[in-house]
Amino acid sequence: MTLLTCLLACMISTGAPGPGAWRWPLGPPAPKVVRAFSPPAVPWGAGHRGVDLAARPRQRVLAAGPGRVSYAGRLAGRGIVAVDHGVVRTTYLPVRPSVQVGRKVSAGTPLGILESGLNHCMTPCLHWGLIQGRTYLDPLTLVTRKVRLLPYWETPASPPRGEHHQAPQEPNMVLRDATSATGGALTGVVVAYGLAFAWRRRRRRLRSRRPPPGVIDLTRERRLRRTP
Repeated sequence: MTLLTCLLACMISTGAPGPGAWRWPLGPPAPKVVRAFSPPAVPWGAGHRGVDLAARPRQRVLAAGPGRVSYAGRLAGRGIVAVDHGVVRTTYLPVRPSVQVGRKVSAGTPLGILESGLNHCMTPCLHWGLIQGRTYLDPLTLVTRKVRLLPYWETPASPPRGEHHQAPQEPNMVLRDATSATGGALTGVVVAYGLAFAWRRRRRRLRSRRPPPGVIDLTRERRLRRTP
């Protein structure tokens, strides 16, 4: 199960915004991604904990989804707005806030305007973040959908009108199989009887043989002596 699937499952189970409740914090049209999400290997390591979206100076910043404003102020010399969505929260900077902490917002509610100055990107941009607990996630998973390719099977074309579709007939193999089986069985019986007859005839010939004159048949003598 992917991280996005787990995130969406948690949102549905806790009543948080579903997959269709999110939107880009800028636009329309959808902004260009200047720098993608690149999480650090360790929580204290270097990385890019969000995405940078190309923007215009003093452009209006909108809430990406319904929730409640949990922070609106300045931090480390930059204006920041954070919105709590239940399971996750989104962050927006640098923004000059136009909302107060505790206000309920919906997707598309203005949060403020982009602050002037190039204190984060080489060009004006909005840093958009997504956090679950203390874990940073890729916010693009909220507004983009991955396409999954499924196997495709062609369905047989229906016959034109006026033509009757005749189901394919199965070959009649019953009679042929029975005949073949019977013939094989008869052949085996004939061979067996022939061998038995030949063996009995051979035994009779051996028994009917008499020793030449002057030769004593020891087997016959023993049999006669055993007879009382």
